[in-house]
Amino acid sequence: MRLAIVVTVLLGLPDALGAQTDGQRIFPAQRFASLTAGVGNSMGWFGAQGERYFADERLSVFVGLGYTPRLDTGDPNGPTFAAGLRSYTSGANHRAFLEGGVSQVLVERGSLSGNSRLYGPGVQGGYQYVSFGGFTFMASLGVGYALAVPHGVDPWGAQVGVGLGYTWRRTASVSDGPVGR
Repeated sequence: MRLAIVVTVLLGLPDALGAQTDGQRIFPAQRFASLTAGVGNSMGWFGAQGERYFADERLSVFVGLGYTPRLDTGDPNGPTFAAGLRSYTSGANHRAFLEGGVSQVLVERGSLSGNSRLYGPGVQGGYQYVSFGGFTFMASLGVGYALAVPHGVDPWGAQVGVGLGYTWRRTASVSDGPVGR
């Protein structure tokens, strides 16, 4: 039930926020790609992510690579990855997004069950700010479901993300059509 409520709210977020714009593009250069570093599921915990925009910069695909550190003796650690898709609201600087992806959801530790990092699908809602100069800030919050968890372990985990980076823009060409679509 909890997942159904979260998914319903997050799926309606981009359309609700997009309805607040007049549909005119303020800045004629479109986002092309971003590189963001920080902490969170989509960045492989402590790591970075690359993102490529398409569909009039309303959709993107991302890949994250990072490292899960050992916080206590016996904790699993090592390289971590993430990948997924994002859907954005329109906006020149400020945008909301809905993200679906696969990432590390839980860290399992213990002498009987072994030490492992459990991956699975997740959904996050978030905010992205991109300045006209390219500075990028993003933050997200959501829920993930770890696959192949041992019996008796709750497979649900919170997902978070905070990052800073840079976004490259490209100017619209004649073949791209009108700027104010």
